[in-house]
Amino acid sequence: MRIKFWGVRGSVSCAYPDFLEYGGNTACVEVDVMGRTVVFDAGTGLPWLGNDLLKRGVKDVQLLMSHFHNDHTGGFNYFKHIYIPGCSVTVHAALNYGELTIDDLIRRHMSEELHPVQYEHLASDLTSHGFVAGDAFDLFDGARVKTGMLTHPAGATVYRLEAEGKVFVYATDTEHTPGRPDLALVELMRDADLVVYDTCYTEEELPTKQGWGHSTWNEAVKLCRMANAKRLALFHYSPDYDDTMLRALEAEAHAEWSGAFGAKEGMEVNI
Repeated sequence: MRIKFWGVRGSVSCAYPDFLEYGGNTACVEVDVMGRTVVFDAGTGLPWLGNDLLKRGVKDVQLLMSHFHNDHTGGFNYFKHIYIPGCSVTVHAALNYGELTIDDLIRRHMSEELHPVQYEHLASDLTSHGFVAGDAFDLFDGARVKTGMLTHPAGATVYRLEAEGKVFVYATDTEHTPGRPDLALVELMRDADLVVYDTCYTEEELPTKQGWGHSTWNEAVKLCRMANAKRLALFHYSPDYDDTMLRALEAEAHAEWSGAFGAKEGMEVNI
């Protein structure tokens, strides 16, 4: 698998010089596996990934959504693939929204009040796959996905992607309870080659952010150790954290566990 980070920020994008080292776009991660393209989340990094995919001639994309908060959907309407005939985009997401289907959520995001082009005008082959968190399914032959529910307002989904003997875990937007590890999440992280995990806050900040649905690098390291994961990418950084702050947090996490590193926009990792 080749993993590339196109957006690593949480909450809101940050377009200022002191955010350029780690990057200011919101959540979007590309995974190239078995000659296919899998994308996790549609934050503001997605349009730039889309441009790169078109240059490479990639027209078939599997898009796995952790949830539909704005920082994870902000790039979807500007993803060129959804407007181009001959392009195929499959959106996978958990059915966490009552009677609303995934198509309903996409239509709402592209409503006339929010966007000039509506769902009905899209020229691509855009389809959706709704599932229940906890389900497992094949993205395509040889690529297995396992899912679970995370602790986040309105819910969020963790994904475990298994292919060709490698394991990638995407676990962003989850809030931990101090002293009570999420054992279901540990099992989904079990023996992973790379875990991408929500490290939005510090342990000192967390008590003032209860109910906001985010975690810390300290908990990420603890879970990775429990799961025997090999590497950890810190992710979903607070917009209050500039490069200087993130450099310090990355150093602390790496000093605690050598497998930890800070995800940066444009960074590629091969597993």
